[in-house]
Amino acid sequence: MILVAAIAALGIGVALAQDRQDQADAARAIEGAAEEETVLPDGEGRSETFAYCTVCHNTALIRRNRLSRDQWDGLMDWMSEKHGMNPLEGEFRDTIVNYLATHFGPAQAPARGRNPFLN
Repeated sequence: MILVAAIAALGIGVALAQDRQDQADAARAIEGAAEEETVLPDGEGRSETFAYCTVCHNTALIRRNRLSRDQWDGLMDWMSEKHGMNPLEGEFRDTIVNYLATHFGPAQAPARGRNPFLN
């Protein structure tokens, strides 16, 4: 009976160790999946945006948002106030916000001229 309990405990310990190892491997895989600047659209401010923003998060967070220039600008203040981001100021801020607003602004509705029934 004691031998069975010891074997069961050993099995649980091995399973927990393997689970921890699997979690560590998954974390390393995420960290190792380095992005390149080219994942963002080409344009003035891409390098600055990539370098500054990916210090804290990957570009997926940027690419899935569709915000107006004012919303991107306000988001810079929110990230500084709530998440400790170094404040962006002056021309550097304008470059990044303009890039984000240009390439990740609100989605445009399709042109109505393409469908003769909607004219």
